[in-house]
This record gives sequence, C-alpha cells and structure tokens, in this order.
Amino acid sequence: MHSKPNSTIINCAVYTRVSVDERAQTQAYSTLDNQRDSCLSYIKSQKSQGWRVFKAYEDSGQSGGSLTRPALKQLIQDIRKGHIQVVVVYKIDRLTRNHKDFYSLLEVFNQNGVTFVSTTQHFDTTSSAGRLLLHIMLEFAQFEREMAQERTYDKRIAMARKGMYCGGHLPLGYDCKKKKLIVNPEEAKIVRLCFEFYPKLGSMGAVSNKLNEMGYRTKKFYIRGKKAAGSTKFDKKKISYILANPLYIGKIRFTDRNGKEYLFEGEHKAIITDLKIWESVQNILVTNRDTRKTFKQNKYEMLFQGLIRCGNCGSTMSNSSKRKNGKVYLYYRCIQAIAKGKGACSIRTMPGDELEAFLINEFKRLGQNDSLLRKSIEKANITAKRGLKPLQQEKDTVEAQLASINQGLRRLVDILKSEDMPQRRVQTLLNEMSDLEVSKEKLENEVHRINTNMHHQSQYVIDAETFTKLFREFPEVFETFSFEDKRNFIMVLVKEVIYTPNKITIKFWGDLPEMNLDLKNPPDWTPPPHDGSDGPYTPTGPHQKSVEVSNRKGVVSSLSRSVGTSSHGENQVRMRVSNGWGTRIRT
Repeated sequence: MHSKPNSTIINCAVYTRVSVDERAQTQAYSTLDNQRDSCLSYIKSQKSQGWRVFKAYEDSGQSGGSLTRPALKQLIQDIRKGHIQVVVVYKIDRLTRNHKDFYSLLEVFNQNGVTFVSTTQHFDTTSSAGRLLLHIMLEFAQFEREMAQERTYDKRIAMARKGMYCGGHLPLGYDCKKKKLIVNPEEAKIVRLCFEFYPKLGSMGAVSNKLNEMGYRTKKFYIRGKKAAGSTKFDKKKISYILANPLYIGKIRFTDRNGKEYLFEGEHKAIITDLKIWESVQNILVTNRDTRKTFKQNKYEMLFQGLIRCGNCGSTMSNSSKRKNGKVYLYYRCIQAIAKGKGACSIRTMPGDELEAFLINEFKRLGQNDSLLRKSIEKANITAKRGLKPLQQEKDTVEAQLASINQGLRRLVDILKSEDMPQRRVQTLLNEMSDLEVSKEKLENEVHRINTNMHHQSQYVIDAETFTKLFREFPEVFETFSFEDKRNFIMVLVKEVIYTPNKITIKFWGDLPEMNLDLKNPPDWTPPPHDGSDGPYTPTGPHQKSVEVSNRKGVVSSLSRSVGTSSHGENQVRMRVSNGWGTRIRT
C-alpha cells in the first residue's frame, strides 16, 4: 500500500517532449529547457496551494503519435502508484497528438484522481465548452502531425527520385558523409561474401553461420548519436535483408503508401557491380520463397504443425523436410536454431513422424482411462458453469433496470392520457419519454450481448457420455479420419506440446490436466489408475522403454525405445529415433 501524501502537499509531475533528440545537439538553451522552465514557473506560482515538483519526465527524440515512450511509461507507473496528483505540460501536443491516445491518458488521470494542466492553454474539462475547446485543440494537433507526415513523405519521394539516400539505419557496407552514402571497404567485403556464399551454400542460415565462424559481425551504429548498438552475430533475417536490398546494385528503393515499390538510380556507388550475380541470387531467393510457401501450407501433412515448442529456448519447432536416397524425411526444427545458427539452441531437430506416432499413442492411452476423463470433464464443467454465474447476475441487474424503465414509460403514457395539460408540460413529458426510450434500447442491446456471451460460455459445458465415448473409441476412429479431420481434432484438443530430449509435456485446452511423459522412464501403454488429484497426469508403468542419449559433439543424439503389444493388439515395434538428421529403422 502507498501512503497518501500530506493534504497540504500536492505532488506535480513535469512532462516534456520533443521529436528530435536535442541531447545529442550542442544548443545552449533547448526546446526541452524552455518547456521545463515554463512548467516549473507555473508550479511555483501555485506554491500557496501546496504544489511542489515531484519529478520531471523527459522524452527526447520521441514522436507524439505513440504512447510507447520511456518517460511517459514511467509517469503512468508513478501515477498508478499514487505518487502524483497533477501533471503539468507546456502544451497538450507535448503529451500526445492523437485523439484516442489523449482520452486514454485522460481516463488514467481520472481513475487515479490526477489533474491535467497545460501552462499555455487554459481550459476547463468539467464544462461542455471546455471539453469542446479541448477537442478543437486536439484536432489541430492531429492535423499538424498529419501535415508533417505529408511533408516528410513528399520529401522522401523527391529524394528517392533524385537517387538520394532517404535515411534510416545505415546499411552494412556504407557510411554517410554529407548526407551521401560512401562505400566502407571493410564492410563491403562482407556484403560481397554474402552474395558469393549464398549460391554455394544454398541457405541463409548456412551463410550466417559461415560469416560468424569467420569472425564477422553486423554494422555498429549509434542510437541518437550516443548509445552504441549493432556489431552482433549474423542471422537469417540480416542475411535476407542484405541479399534482397537493391541498394547494393546502386538503386534506391521507395515504397509508397499502398505498398508498391519503385526503384530509382542512386547517386551512390554500387557494391555488387556484376548484375548476373545479383540476378542469380534473386532467382534463388524466389525459388526458396515459393518452396517455403508450399511447405508452410503443410505439404507433407504434419499433424502437430505449430503446436510443438522447444523446451530449451521456448521457440516454436517448425516443420521441415530433407530428401535423402530418394526418400523424404520429416522433422520438427527449433526456429531459434534455424534463424541464429546451431549455437543458438541445444535442441535442433526431432524426427517428425516418430514424434507424432508417440503422441498419438499417448492420446490412445488417455482414452482408456475413464476415471481420469470423468474427473477432467467434471472439473471443466465446474469452470464453465462458474463462468455463467456472473453473466446471469449481470443479466438479472440489467433486466431489473429494464423493468423499471418500462414501468416509467407506462406511467408517463397514463399521465398523458389522463390529464389536460399545457403544451409545454406535454413536451417535457415527451422529452422524458424519449430519454427513457434511448436508455431502454441500450439496456435491450446489453441483454442481447449478455445472452450471446452466456450461449458462448454454455458451449464449454461438455457432455460427459459423448466425450468419454469419443475418447474410448479414439484408437479405431482416429485412423478413419482424413488428414484435415485429424488435424482439426488435435487443434481442438491440444494447446501445445513442449519437447525436450528427456521429457515431453502435452498441454490441453480447457481443464484437462497436462501429461508429462518422462523419456528417461517412459510409460507403459496400459493406462495407470489415476488417484483423482488435481495435479498433472504423469503416466508411469513397469514396462520400460530404453533410452540412450549421446551428447558427443558432432554426433546426433539418439533415443531408442522398444514397445510391447498394445491393448489393441498392435504388433511389437522397435524404432530408433534420431534428434539430428538421423536414421530411422522399423522392423
């Protein structure tokens, strides 16, 4: 709990902002200084009222079109902690130039009992005239911002047409001198290597790994002329940016508001002078892009696409394939390792069909445990019905208000029928009826909304008999499904699967308990009795599946398991599963 300040003390926050960073400039007296001094003088003039400066918040080089500003975020945090009673700014547009953002901030101020003051603009938000004046001020602030954007856009396209560099982070291979791009010989060498390696190695990941091994790093630059950034390892995104950037063949690219791209002849010197090399790389990029597009459409029908998550780094494991000796091998690969190279994550690859077969068999086991299913359904239904209760209470309250309004309307109708009254009185009653009709319509819409939400919530109530029957028949029924039906079933059931070499965790939607499968001591196919606890369901069993893991550098880890006959008479299977590019043997 935060203690309230003394009643005679009013803590004031001073907020200042400029779009251009003036800290990197050598101005003796900046715009920020002017804003701050104006706010401090105003607070000093209110000293007799108990006003004092709590803290000054400064956002230099921050746009007024967004609320994602460091000092503003800190200001809001301090307001919510109860440290501030008044926010003082030089002008409204220093706080924001956006209508929606301003009223969002104003709501935060009102909720926390904070007063907002502009030292150069006087208005009273408690009156309709004051609110109108404030609205007009915001309109002009937003108009000014949009005009500035228009001018910037026009300037950029004019610069592009002349072949001039339009700004932004400097690309690798160039420095900027007198607003012109000059080739940086050392960095240009790295750019040429990218275009040399890519056709030979065939993938951006391989190119980034090669450059990193050679000790090369990305361009070092300074944020707002002060803070150093960059000089990091290469990854796929950075290589992609280099390979697809026409700047390196002497062109300036400009994208209009509709996303259409234009190329203009640049005034800078090209780093890639052989257009055949450029065109060759672009053709490979297009081919690989089309291949990836087909792959993302689940060309090989992988059931758990998008659901497998790396237990080491938390990244998604995307589906992948490799053709060898005329056969296609399917894998789930950690996208962190794909994007940033083999050193980024220790878990790189897991054979796809073996992992999917293992998971499907676990679902079959789950379907044989009636006790577990019943308890899971009961828990899910309790949660679903608990969600209906507040909706019903809200509906009762709204319907009571609606009944009161209907009663009021009937009373007014009776008065109008029974009395001979002056026209002025009649008009007053009609206006009152009109107001009640508006309120009635709003409440009826509210009842409709609540009914819709209640109907939606009721869908979460599970029919225990149907659900249990579906799971009991799962082993036979699932195999008759089309790929689309199998995929839809899994998507409805499974929230995510977290994979590590030692354990697989399956998380379900709703309140089904998660399954923890210990690969060092894997479960028997026969479902164990469940003790009815609310904790995670961890299958155990006496029939062990052997696991051997090798972590030797350069040697793929392997996991081998031998499975006895299942409860449905499946043949004994022995398979060797590789965590790398490995071998799969079925007998």
